[in-house]
Amino acid sequence: MSYFLSRLEGVDRDLYFADRDKRNILDKSINDIILCLVDIAEECLKENKRSVPDTYKDTILACHEFAGDIVLKVAPLVKHRNETIHHYLKANWHNIIAVKNKIPDIREFVEKIKKLSWKKCLS
Repeated sequence: MSYFLSRLEGVDRDLYFADRDKRNILDKSINDIILCLVDIAEECLKENKRSVPDTYKDTILACHEFAGDIVLKVAPLVKHRNETIHHYLKANWHNIIAVKNKIPDIREFVEKIKKLSWKKCLS
């Protein structure tokens, strides 16, 4: 997340669209952040002997029992990942900002999962 935030520093909408390298870095970073959330959720479910749903969003939501309502805040980010990775360019800058604004929620989700008994999986 710190890599994403450092690369976003000083970038506005116009620069994002004008600089292909910055755009690719930010788009890839969004993908990585959200896939990490899904991986963490999958590991949480497996460790707790739960089945893993078929979709990324449902996988994160299935962790509600373990992480609480924070999953309701981070699960919608999957939509931003899908739009970004499939290059819906007009939506991408919006997705960058949406993920940036959810960084505190992402951190809270990760911290709640880390506090579970399977903490060793994230160490």
